[in-house]
Amino acid sequence: MLILGLNMFHADASAAILQDGEIAFAIAEERLNRIKHYAGFPALAIQACLDAVGARISDVDHVAIGQDKDANLAKKIEYAVANPGKLLNFLQLRRRKQQMQDLRSLLARSLACDPGSLKFQEHHLEHHIAHIASAFYCSPWDRAAGFSYDGSGDFVSTMMARCHETEIEVLNRVFLPHSLGSFYTMICEFIGYNRYGEEGKVMGLAPYGKATYCDQVRQIIGTLNGEFRLNLRYFKSIGSNQGMKVLSDGTVQLARHFSERMQEMFGEPRLPHTDITQRDMDLAYAMQYWFEESFFHLLGELHERVPEERLAMAGGCALNSVANGKLFSRTPFRETWIQPAAGDEGLALGAALHTWHSVLKQPRRHSMKHSNLGPEFSPDKI
Repeated sequence: MLILGLNMFHADASAAILQDGEIAFAIAEERLNRIKHYAGFPALAIQACLDAVGARISDVDHVAIGQDKDANLAKKIEYAVANPGKLLNFLQLRRRKQQMQDLRSLLARSLACDPGSLKFQEHHLEHHIAHIASAFYCSPWDRAAGFSYDGSGDFVSTMMARCHETEIEVLNRVFLPHSLGSFYTMICEFIGYNRYGEEGKVMGLAPYGKATYCDQVRQIIGTLNGEFRLNLRYFKSIGSNQGMKVLSDGTVQLARHFSERMQEMFGEPRLPHTDITQRDMDLAYAMQYWFEESFFHLLGELHERVPEERLAMAGGCALNSVANGKLFSRTPFRETWIQPAAGDEGLALGAALHTWHSVLKQPRRHSMKHSNLGPEFSPDKI
């Protein structure tokens, strides 16, 4: 049986393929078309997956997509109704997802085949469940706490889950506009790192700073009763622009996250490629500090709900290796399995594995022992 997993029309578009439940191949489209964080349709990645198993798209039994435009619809409507002036941008954001509605036509067109030859069943999986699936189902464990956090996906920024055998039970969601990923991105933008995916640079900048602004940044984010909340006065509200914009070449462009309130408190934002000042380093320090405090607060709540020593984790924020390095000293967890493709390129893998285990009820037999899932190259070619 062949299961094709996809992340498409979303940053870090990718494809993965399972053969009888085992990961055969996985790759991000950017590795083939050389467009960083490509957010279009992963046609080259799909073809590479099929070539790896010697199959055609007509041989595929299931296609799983790591996003679901109808997930958390009530929460989306509730927010839109409360913010009617931003309704037009909400509709434009939703229109982007319409491209996924006719998957058969997309595949037939990109792979030059007859749509009538496609026999697969189609599955849509909520963003953060796909993230958790990419970690837990790749681990060697039969039970664990599951955690995913990033900027946003299907109107959720954070998810906690109980993972057991083939099932992932969602225990809690943190809905937008509250997002640790957005908190991090907003301050990164303010100090001049305004391109998609530059958060890792600012994580590296933070140790050069001092605790100068920790009290002020504490006003931007707060924790209470196992959750966190953003002070939205410091942020451009969701729907005030079209958010992440995908350009015609598939590159991703971020809209501004910070409000004028940031300038009132910290002065003018740094322009990209200008000198980095001590203020910028100190803001990076305070941002990393409160990111970690919020992260450990959430994990403390998760451990109370799922008192396991093992934690399976994914999502773009799970790439914060500084926070990860403190996890054992700050939480009761004693083992972690963090998906190497923790960003959205891992959604394809998680969606495929969820279909195999949770939808088709197939038992756990394999674990991911390495991340060498892409093309191989001979010594001569190298």
